[in-house]
Amino acid sequence: MQRVPMQRPSSVPITAMKRFPSVLTAIFALAALPALACAADPLATVFEHIDAAAKSFKGITANISNTEFHALVDDTDVQTGTFKLLRVNPTLTRVLLDLTGGMNGAQSMALNGDKALVYNPKTKILAEYDIAKYKDTASQFLALGFGATSAALKASYDVTYVAEETIGGKPTAHLKLVPKSKEVLRQLKQAELWFGDDGLSVKQKFLQPSGDYRLAAYSNMKQAATMQEKDLDLNPKGATRQKMETR
Repeated sequence: MQRVPMQRPSSVPITAMKRFPSVLTAIFALAALPALACAADPLATVFEHIDAAAKSFKGITANISNTEFHALVDDTDVQTGTFKLLRVNPTLTRVLLDLTGGMNGAQSMALNGDKALVYNPKTKILAEYDIAKYKDTASQFLALGFGATSAALKASYDVTYVAEETIGGKPTAHLKLVPKSKEVLRQLKQAELWFGDDGLSVKQKFLQPSGDYRLAAYSNMKQAATMQEKDLDLNPKGATRQKMETR
């Protein structure tokens, strides 16, 4: 029987075996790069959702829980009701609020350009405030989370991503906005917005330099593509209109 001489194993497979773990590690690292890139900038994804919503946004209706905190007396007042918002044009946003509960009880409020109206059904008084000098600031605040583009947000605020948080069983992106304008900073220290995947804000918090804040939480939100300006008029029958001084 002829003996077949044994061959020494090639060093190439051995070398390849030694290198295999490092090659595998490199492959996994490369595969993870896209995911890491997305995780590194969640704000970009939020901005994409915001811009997609802004393209077709006209108005919304929703239920609202409105909380106002007064730091000086450490008091919190909560009202609930309905909320309507209509984006008339890029510089004009109209709002109609019908609220109940809290210290003020039932009341309706409307913002229409240079006028703010507040109606008390108990007294039947419709108070009218001239807010012409605050018109641009008011429109800017009202558009936050409802129709403003990411470019508009970044132009007026330093925007940072806080975290992903669950509200009403759905994931939201929590953003913090700090005004760039010194004039606006006198009225608003910072705003916090919680955006859903549809690019609209489901919760808003506006913090004033005094420590007072307003927190609005929205539910049953529906886009109202057919809403008209007359749907936001506040002109109750039998009301006595009074012009009020504006500070």
